[in-house]
Amino acid sequence: MSSFTGSGAWTCDSFSQASEWVYHFRPETLAEINALVRRRRRKPGSGTPGDQWVLPSLESDLLRLRDELLMGRGLVLLKGLPSDRYSEEETAGIYWGLGTLLGTPSPQNARGDLLYSVRDEGYVIARDYGTVGVRFSKTSEPLNFHTDSAPAWWGITPNVVGLLALHTARSGGASVLVSGQTVHNLMLQERPDCLQRLYEPYYFDRRAEIQSGEPETLQAPVFSFDGSLSVRYFRHYINEGHALAGTPLQCIDLEALDALESVMARPELQFAFEMEPGDIQFVNNFFILHSRRAYEDYPEPARKRHLKRIWINFN
Repeated sequence: MSSFTGSGAWTCDSFSQASEWVYHFRPETLAEINALVRRRRRKPGSGTPGDQWVLPSLESDLLRLRDELLMGRGLVLLKGLPSDRYSEEETAGIYWGLGTLLGTPSPQNARGDLLYSVRDEGYVIARDYGTVGVRFSKTSEPLNFHTDSAPAWWGITPNVVGLLALHTARSGGASVLVSGQTVHNLMLQERPDCLQRLYEPYYFDRRAEIQSGEPETLQAPVFSFDGSLSVRYFRHYINEGHALAGTPLQCIDLEALDALESVMARPELQFAFEMEPGDIQFVNNFFILHSRRAYEDYPEPARKRHLKRIWINFN
């Protein structure tokens, strides 16, 4: 094992220049988007999954954004979409179209939904976990660092995770990211013994979204390398997965996981930012671990925090 270099091995200080990770839609692209929306208003039922978008003015920028996701920092934030001009359905349709230009969307739950609502539905993990559909994304609770689809829903782990902000919380709910490459570098320097254990399989619980006949657990390492680093992690799913498999976590297993959590908890490694309505974030799901701070919602249902998530695989 060797250290990772390059822009993917970042720390919080790497984001001092917003122009390097924030993309502002150009006027000509917004005009093309608006024309597509107007055309779809005249065609009921369009703008939904399966409907391919074409935005000529965005083609060169998309190549740069894709390169940044694959070989750069692994994060881009798209700003400037005037979501107040459109209905929620239209805004989600625009987001869907942009996602299809990046790659191929993947299903995210047992129903096969391609656009997934991230919002508090009143669940409490300590009370409700273990029932199909009960996931942290359906609560207002804090989310610890993880990668999406760690238990491989539908056998898929997406390359990229996207989030569109339709409504933001009354307070809290910031996105927090950490580079798996940087974490790996520090583990290699400080705890190579623990890093070695993280290259060996753990059990992951799959019950939150499982299809009939599928196994309830998945065995996979946290870190793997095949030309590039890949991270698969959600501590809660590992804890529950080992309990479900009847294979209690041993001291060496826990020590490695605790060491990983300790490194990720360092403030200088964490990059936090707030999203505004209409903002879209895309993150590389193979080496960026993401989390969410707890939030307080508005009491009015129409104002409650609501994000739309898309999972994308590169063609």
